[in-house]
Amino acid sequence: MSAAAAALLTAGVTATAAHVASAATTGCEVGYTVTSQWPGGFGASVSVRNLGDPINSWRLTWSFPAGQTITQLWNGSPAQSGSQVTVTNASYNGAIPSGGSADFGFNGSWNGSNPVPSDFALNGVTCTGDVTSPSPTPSPTPSINPSPSPSPTASPSPSASPSPSASPTPPSQPAIDNNFPVTREGANGTNRYTVFRPSNPSAVGRAMPVLVFGNGACAHTNGSEVIQALTFIASRGFVVVDTASVDGSSNGVQSGSPIPSLLTDGISWAERENARTGSPLYQRLDLSRVAAAGHSCGGLEALVAAQDRRVKSVVSLDSGFFADGSFGYPRSELSELHTPVMFMDGGSSDIAYDNTRANYDLAQVPAVLAEQSQAGHVGFITGAQMSEGMTAVVQFLDMTLNGNATARSYILGSSGLAARASWTVRSKNF
Repeated sequence: MSAAAAALLTAGVTATAAHVASAATTGCEVGYTVTSQWPGGFGASVSVRNLGDPINSWRLTWSFPAGQTITQLWNGSPAQSGSQVTVTNASYNGAIPSGGSADFGFNGSWNGSNPVPSDFALNGVTCTGDVTSPSPTPSPTPSINPSPSPSPTASPSPSASPSPSASPTPPSQPAIDNNFPVTREGANGTNRYTVFRPSNPSAVGRAMPVLVFGNGACAHTNGSEVIQALTFIASRGFVVVDTASVDGSSNGVQSGSPIPSLLTDGISWAERENARTGSPLYQRLDLSRVAAAGHSCGGLEALVAAQDRRVKSVVSLDSGFFADGSFGYPRSELSELHTPVMFMDGGSSDIAYDNTRANYDLAQVPAVLAEQSQAGHVGFITGAQMSEGMTAVVQFLDMTLNGNATARSYILGSSGLAARASWTVRSKNF
């Protein structure tokens, strides 16, 4: 109820204006940053700061000035018609308090030039960095025989708007800081996959990203080698779908050669499970945040599967396409990638060392090359470097799927992974 309406009721005056709702204080500012750019593509981060009254949901609109197109987006839902873009909140980040912020990121395509948009609107209000307070509600004219009006009461001062220098809402907790109990189980309806997930999905507090994983040696039956590594990832708030049966039993799939469709079919399984009533993952998955990863032969599977438009990030562990096109996949496949990619190798003793480096050099998308000189070919999976290797994987996924700034600093900053003993990190197009 407005201050004017309250005063009228106190004075005993009956007036229809007493039922007029208060207008909201509005205002917003937007930070739009191109975080990386490569031929025909770019990455961007957007921070939306609410300078007005708290809101429970948000819709940000803008127009691209040069025909750019969003190809993937995280922490929101995009819609685009021509140059006009609308991004609405995800299920977990709709509320923005006064002075608080919501952040999202996306990858896009461009042709010719990539200028930054200049005009944004939050829930229909143009974001200028200023605050608009509601106009005072005029005193209504009394109907009949009003009681004598008391001396005018000074209108209370409007609530102070947030200071432009107020700190925005801190970023969400980095995924690596999570440590959820993990359940390992067979995939519902098929024995072709093992699922690693937080045991209590509701404890995660938000819809979970999905990672499909290909095993070393393209092992499509026995996935015991990766249990420890994939449990590590799942405990950080990810749902991992691995291409092997949960107990190593026969599942009708041959091992030893890459079958990338197993990974893309794993994404489809996750989509069905997210929609299946009674599933522990029912409406618990964020299928706008899907990644593919794999080790050795499984890494090659992941690089091919990552061409699927549902995939938003890919990690290749001790792997890559061969110069001679072995397994039927030449290095020209790298030109089909549309997402950020991280290549990891275990140093010169890793049989995939040269191959990994060559693939990184040829990649045209944002790419990271992370090398641990002591890990060899299996150290990230079963060796002493498993924890630090899987930490790097989680941080990269947190950066590319969740847009987490702390994870980005860890992967790309000089004081993060690159500062750890035995690690060398290179990156490009970020």
